[in-house]
Amino acid sequence: MISDNPSLRQRWLGAKLAELRLAAGISSLAVAAEACRRSTASLSRIENGLVGIPPRDIPPILDAYRVTDPAVRERLMVVAAEVQQERRGWWVEHGDVLAPSYVDRIRLEATANAIWTYETCLVPGLLQTEAYARTFVSALADLGSVAEPDEFVAVRMNRRNILEGDEPVTMKAVINQAVLHHPIGGPEVFREQLDHLRKLAAWPNVSLRMVPFMSEPNPGFFGAFTLLRLPSLDVVHVEAMNNDAYFEDERSVAQYLAGFDRLCDLALTPEETIAILAESAASL
Repeated sequence: MISDNPSLRQRWLGAKLAELRLAAGISSLAVAAEACRRSTASLSRIENGLVGIPPRDIPPILDAYRVTDPAVRERLMVVAAEVQQERRGWWVEHGDVLAPSYVDRIRLEATANAIWTYETCLVPGLLQTEAYARTFVSALADLGSVAEPDEFVAVRMNRRNILEGDEPVTMKAVINQAVLHHPIGGPEVFREQLDHLRKLAAWPNVSLRMVPFMSEPNPGFFGAFTLLRLPSLDVVHVEAMNNDAYFEDERSVAQYLAGFDRLCDLALTPEETIAILAESAASL
């Protein structure tokens, strides 16, 4: 079932068009609509992110706003095309049980060129085994954060497919050493999870590194986050207990990019990380 909730990209596109309208000195929505040869109601719904807009309808609006920069025009066309594609993914059939903010995450992952993630206490979702995920999701279900645990786990397993195929996403995962001190699921489940991480770390499109315990203040102290690097824009994702937050403004994205770079500087090498995972698995 397709959710009626507008996606992040759809909202971003509407806000960007409104920004360009105002930059062109057109404060009246009615005047803008006439220049674009659209109804005022239609343009209002687009700017508020309530409806998508086909890529072919972008140029007339940009012409009316005197936007000539080829990079800006191309970027908005790409986003408009991505918004259309979002409504045809495998996640559509799960839209009636997943939170709209979580569906947004899946949509963004599906078209990302690269995913950079930092986790403090958990194995990143895209790198989890089914048994590990099921244990964690069961705990969330007890809190009321997940309505259908089995379906939620199935969705999480489907999300992992972006790491495989002809054009797999490039993933950089940095985990805190604390992950090893939270053996979710017990020894057998956690050993399987650690072995799975070692296997994935050998894939050419996956980089896995660990930040050891340290007294030096670092960006990781602020908590887990994910950077979704898309063809059209970069988005920061922060997960909470009952919702997901997103930041796509350039200043916020730049801060998180710098934070991730700093964590990579502090992290062990991939080889050192794999060795520690092997030692931890052997000790269980």
